[in-house]
Order: sequence, then C-alpha cells, then structure tokens
Amino acid sequence: MGASLLRLHFHDCFVNGCDGSILLDDASNFTGEQNANPNQNSVRGFNVIDDIKTAVEKVCPGVVSCADILTMAARKSVVLVSSTLISFMFSLRRRK
Repeated sequence: MGASLLRLHFHDCFVNGCDGSILLDDASNFTGEQNANPNQNSVRGFNVIDDIKTAVEKVCPGVVSCADILTMAARKSVVLVSSTLISFMFSLRRRK
C-alpha cells in the first residue's frame, strides 16, 4: 500500500498543486477526480485515506486538511516500507 499512497499523493499534486482534489467524488454536474479517465485503474488507497480522515476528524474536527492527510499518509507509508527515514516539518492547518 506504500507505493499506492505515494502515487495517490502524486496524482493529487500533479496538475494544480496538492489540494486534496483527488479525493473528490462524482457529483450530478461533474466527474470527480477519483473516477476521471486518467485515474481509472491507476490510483488506489482511497479507503485508507477515508479511514485516516475519519479518525483525525474525531480528534480535531475541521483542523487538518485532506491535502495534509494525503501528504502525511504518503510519507508514513514510504517510511514503513523502507529503511530510510525521511524527516521534514510542516504546519497542519486549513489553507485559505
């Protein structure tokens, strides 16, 4: 799952920056990024991100953005499947 979460993060950041838009579901007036043609059979791990978001929202509702959750999940998944520690700091907050 480590590579899948990293790929999910990449697909989110590739076009318009890391904004969590890859997590958008379909709506009546547009196709969300999850089901967009370029992402068909290409990205997975949405259920993992959904589980993390649910857990984070229980502890601190409305504080941590979906983009931040994608970033941290990708980082942690890479750390868990590799022997190299990646260290960086960033602020977890909603963007305006």
